[in-house]
This record gives sequence, C-alpha cells and structure tokens, in this order.
Amino acid sequence: MTQIKKLFKRNQTALLLSGVVILALLIFIPAKLKDSAPVVKTQAVLSTLTLTTIPDQRTDVEIPILMYHHIRDYNNPSDQIGSNLSVSLSNFQQQLDFLKSNGYMTITFSDLNLFPQKALPDKPIILTFDDGYADNYQAFTSLKKNGQLGVFYIISGYLGRAEHLTASQIKEISDSGMEIGSHSQSHPDLTGLDSTKLALELTSSKSTLEEITGKPISSLCYPAGKYNQLVATAVGNSNYLSAVTTKSGIASTRSPKYELSRVRINPNDSLKIFAAKISQND
Repeated sequence: MTQIKKLFKRNQTALLLSGVVILALLIFIPAKLKDSAPVVKTQAVLSTLTLTTIPDQRTDVEIPILMYHHIRDYNNPSDQIGSNLSVSLSNFQQQLDFLKSNGYMTITFSDLNLFPQKALPDKPIILTFDDGYADNYQAFTSLKKNGQLGVFYIISGYLGRAEHLTASQIKEISDSGMEIGSHSQSHPDLTGLDSTKLALELTSSKSTLEEITGKPISSLCYPAGKYNQLVATAVGNSNYLSAVTTKSGIASTRSPKYELSRVRINPNDSLKIFAAKISQND
C-alpha cells in the first residue's frame, strides 16, 4: 500500500511539472514570434499605397526637358561641334543649385508616364544627357549629391568605348534612381532605314540596356533628332512609351508622347539666360 502511494505521488509530481513546462511554452513561443516577425496590418499597406498614388487634378502640366551632351570644361577652336555640345561642370552645378532654390523638382519619364494617376510636382523638370559620354558620370555625381535626377540616353553599341560610359557605370547610375533611356544601337539616321533595320536598332538597344539595368527601358532619344511618322510608329511598336526630339520648346503632358520638345543648354548660357529658357510662362 505504501509503495502504491509513493508511485502515485511521483506520477502526480511529474504531471505537475509537465503542466508547468507546457504553460511556459504557450506563453514564450507566441511572444517570441511576435518579437521576430511583426505582422503588418492590411490597413497599413493600403494607406501607404494610397499616399504614393494621389492623382493629379491638373489637366495639363508644363515640363521643361533640358538637353545636355558633354559635362566638361572644354573649348577647342578646332572642334567647334564638341565645344558647342559641352557645358562646364561649374556651370552645370550652378544650374542644379538654381533649380533647387527656385522650386523645380527633377523627375524622369517614368514619372511622367504615370500622369495623371500619380501627381507630378508643382514645377517638374527633366534633365536629359545624350550619347552616354564618359563625362556624364560627373553629371551623375553632381545630381546624386544634390538629391536630383537625370535621364541618360545610351547608344548601346558604344558601351565601353574610350569616351563612353561602361556597362558597370550605367548599372550604378540606374541603381541610384536615375533613368536610363535608349539612343539606338549605333546612332544612325533612323529615317533612312528599312523596317527591319529600324526595328533592330530600336529593340536591340532596348534589350541590351534592360539586361544591364534589370529595369524596363521606356524612353528613346532620336539620334540627331531625326524622325518621321514611320519612325515614331516603330518606336511605339517597340514598346517605348515616349521619345524626345531636338525641337526647341517647353513640353507638357499634352504633348505627343513620341515628339517631345526639349530646351538646349549651351556652354555660355548665363543663369539669367538659363532661367529664361526654362520659364514655364514663355
């Protein structure tokens, strides 16, 4: 009888200890899960999405699209074309500071494509750089330092040439939030190509740059600004969403998306001239 009581008491103690262990686990495990994997409520996600997709109530927004080529200190009398396409780094930096201090906010064509579903800034502006010259890396550095954006149009067949950006630099520029656009594969006069060669120039450049950046390439710059209706149609058929020309003028959200005008910035433009060129009241 005494042996049975001892056995019962031992089992009772074991059951009690097991209950304590189970209770501790029930308290500890949920608390641990709560600390290591917080649950985001659906309402919080919806609120974030709503804040980033506020529609624009304006029917039309003017957007100066600035055209640059070289960003370098260069003035060579024997190379007048190269000199005319060059803006010094100091002038460029002054222009960036002017934009910031006067309320202009740099955007990309990806931003423009979302209008009016997503609101644009009060004073949007787009900075474009043609041909993908190596000195455009200086422009990228200045833009990044100033918290501003640019669109770099790359000739895919020129990648890695001595005076052009490399694939790794283009990847870096893209990863920073800048936009990479196509400037064709070999920079020909697109209006002089047959349909097969035209399609190749457009699609080959697009696919090469998409492979480098890992992002869709949605904007094109016509080489030397040359295009016609057949070329513009081919651009749309190649899944580009916009294209810029060398026509002078202030673009807007109502402009034909494959015929966007730009404002050429010259090497000797003073800040007063620069301000007049980009004025949205012209």
